[in-house]
Amino acid sequence: MKTEHVHKDAVTKDMIISDVLKKYPDISVIMLEFGLHCVGCHANIYDTIEGGSKLHGMDDETIDEMVKQINVFVGEVKKEVTPPPKDAMVTLSDAAAAKLKDLMKKEKQEGFGLKISVMPGGCSGFVYQMNFEKEPDKLDIVLTDKGVKVFMDGESLKMLAGAEVDHVDNLNESGFKINNPNAKHGCGCGKSFG
Repeated sequence: MKTEHVHKDAVTKDMIISDVLKKYPDISVIMLEFGLHCVGCHANIYDTIEGGSKLHGMDDETIDEMVKQINVFVGEVKKEVTPPPKDAMVTLSDAAAAKLKDLMKKEKQEGFGLKISVMPGGCSGFVYQMNFEKEPDKLDIVLTDKGVKVFMDGESLKMLAGAEVDHVDNLNESGFKINNPNAKHGCGCGKSFG
C-alpha cells in the first residue's frame, strides 16, 4: 500500500464543492472539463467532490484523476501568488459606506466586514461578489475605509487595485457598482468585467 504525502492546502474528494470553489475559483475549469457541471448548479455545490462526481456518473479512477489535476493546479497557484502592491487600495464612496453601514445595522451584522471577491464567470470573463463576513479568511487582506472593513484575497485585490465601490440609486439603476480602473472592458450588467 503506497502512502502519499498530502499538502495542507491539498484538495480531497471528501471536500464540499462550494468550499473548494470559494478558495480556488479557477478550478471550476478543470471540473467542467471532467463533466462536473454542478459548478453552476446551486443545489449540487453542497455535495462533496466525490458525491457530486458519482451523481454525474464518474468512476473512482476518473474522480482521483480530476482531484490529482486540481491539486497540480492548486500547487502552481500557490507558487504564483505574489502579494499585491503595498499601495493597492480599494475605496468606498460616501454613498457606498453609508449604505453598507445601514445594511449591516438592518441585518444585525454591525462590526462585520465587506468581503469582495473576483470570480471567473459572467459575460465578460470575471464577476464581482460581495457579501458580509464576520471575520476575514486566513489569507485575506483587511482594508478599512470610512469606518467599513473590507476583506479581500490577494488576487482579487490585485485585480481591483485603485477601484472604488459606489452605491447608485436613480431611475436607471440601483445598487452597488465597482468602478475598476483595471477592467479592460465591462458589460451592460455592470457586474462583469474582463
